[in-house]
Amino acid sequence: MTVETPAWVRELEMAVPVYPQVLLTGNVRDRYMLPGPGGRPRPCGLLQVVDRVCRAHGFGAYYWHDQVRQRFQLYRFDESMKLPDELKFLEEKSGDDPVPPQDGEEPGDIMAHLTRLREMLVCTVGHRGPAIGALFPYAAAVGGGDPNDPEARSLLWLVEALGHAAQPVPSTASKAAVPPYNTLFWVVERPEQLPRGFPVDNRRLRVIAVPEPSRDERRVLARRIVRDLTGVEPERHDRTLREAADTLTSATHGMRNIETLAIGRLARLRDLPPDRLDDAARLYRVGVVDNPWASTALREKIIGSADRPSGEAYLNSRVIGQPDAVRQAVQVITRSATGLTGAQTGSSPNRPRGVLFLSGPTGVGKTELAKGIAQLIIGDDAEPIRFDMSEFAGEHARDRLIGAPPGYVGHDTGGELTNAVRANPMSVLLFDEIDKAHPRLFDLFLQILEDGRLTDGRGATVFFTETVLVFTSNLGIRGESPEGTPVELTSRTDRATVQKALRTAFNEFFDKRIGRPELRNRFGGNFIAMNFIAHEHVPRILDRALDSVAERVRRLHDAVLEVGEHAYETLRGHAVAQLDHGGRGILNIVESALVNPLSVLLFETPAESGEKITVERIDLNGEHWTLRVDRCPE
Repeated sequence: MTVETPAWVRELEMAVPVYPQVLLTGNVRDRYMLPGPGGRPRPCGLLQVVDRVCRAHGFGAYYWHDQVRQRFQLYRFDESMKLPDELKFLEEKSGDDPVPPQDGEEPGDIMAHLTRLREMLVCTVGHRGPAIGALFPYAAAVGGGDPNDPEARSLLWLVEALGHAAQPVPSTASKAAVPPYNTLFWVVERPEQLPRGFPVDNRRLRVIAVPEPSRDERRVLARRIVRDLTGVEPERHDRTLREAADTLTSATHGMRNIETLAIGRLARLRDLPPDRLDDAARLYRVGVVDNPWASTALREKIIGSADRPSGEAYLNSRVIGQPDAVRQAVQVITRSATGLTGAQTGSSPNRPRGVLFLSGPTGVGKTELAKGIAQLIIGDDAEPIRFDMSEFAGEHARDRLIGAPPGYVGHDTGGELTNAVRANPMSVLLFDEIDKAHPRLFDLFLQILEDGRLTDGRGATVFFTETVLVFTSNLGIRGESPEGTPVELTSRTDRATVQKALRTAFNEFFDKRIGRPELRNRFGGNFIAMNFIAHEHVPRILDRALDSVAERVRRLHDAVLEVGEHAYETLRGHAVAQLDHGGRGILNIVESALVNPLSVLLFETPAESGEKITVERIDLNGEHWTLRVDRCPE
């Protein structure tokens, strides 16, 4: 198992003889797979990379600022090398003490520290050999972090001037074929973290971006972890170990090498075999929680048994009149339970477990289907985490979801979405009326659907790999014909026309209205068109509503409520007339025609214990409903 030197390290090796200063940005706090003895890969930190580069170019020594101990540490390659007087203190071994103050200085004196740092930089750059390197792993702190301080600004100007004034060390003092500069290495994760005035645009400073680990680099590290777990080389053993390494490589998509190493330690801690490294990755991402996807209980819920309905039957009992939508939803859940989500693609394997886009008229069961999915997967008392996207239509809606950036109000509180998933890594997320969200939010959804993760305003990563995302919309119910005349679908519109209109509106929304066809593609075949409720399904919804009212009357008033045939037919007739409003229209009829007048009746004449109340007639007088009831005491 061999590894090539990463391209950015080769660029650094090239830059040292050419540039007096180097700025390293990006993935600078990671571990990097470099060739070790015999070409075998070993993970190295940035300090080891700089050590390797300085050694290769014949440096006599380099020093670096230890931010933890607040002191400078010296490393020598040439023990006979004499340091300049201004750097002699680097040879002093004073434990964890900070840089010793000069005469007249007070420990912790910022002004004195800046003066001392200026002298060190001037002395380092002007040293005539052998070459000396100076590494500042936290360049954002250079100058004390206050860009308005005159001394700090003066130091930053000096950094720029030194870049122009630097000269290579004399060839007689260098062991390298091309004499290097006395190099200043600056390190920061993001250039915008640097103090204002830092000479990023100085052409004597080379900016090198350290990338996230590639798949090949992650594969090399994964094979090393498998070797450490088993004591054998994966490529020299059976296919099982190679597949285990490949599984870990895929499971760490979007992660850094330092996180992959932590997953290896977690596998040893949990005594997990190589073929369960993906479980170790899941534990690292979401913590120690019950995993319903790996349980036999979910399989039994989906398949069903003699004493339990199948998952499809369960959802059909909750969402009436939408058998096709339920069937598609169960297919998505089944695919998620088998771990085959996204198996047809070569992209991130860390996508959410399942994604559904439910489109249809109001009141047809979109939200109820999301609730049923949550209870089927997680448990009988589970509820989806709901976001009403009409509340996220403002320009700053993004900050509400992931948290405000540093320096803005609410930065410390985090985002509503990222906080919810961090607290409930295995959950069903419901984004209701997604078409009403601000267009900026769709960048977040694209990242979630593609990579299964988000970075919140505080810089912490939140993983969505164990979630199910449900989006709802009623786009297409109202619109315009090609001639520009208003068109509105109703319960009398045939099913094929409704489905075509919903699909067309879905495509036009992403392709034309927000210009994000790539997001539409991420939904793939997970678009589900839900039709209007048909006449034949009204009695089931009506019966469920009446049973709920009767149960409430029994529990709160200790009375028995029955609805006579004539009253029932009145309710059914008015419910059929409200089918354009879906199941919600049926429930509104029950509330207006039965619950409201019944509540007045029970308020004026409370029911006796065990009393039977039979609603014989329901009449509409103008805008008011009245009941004719027969009340029989026990």
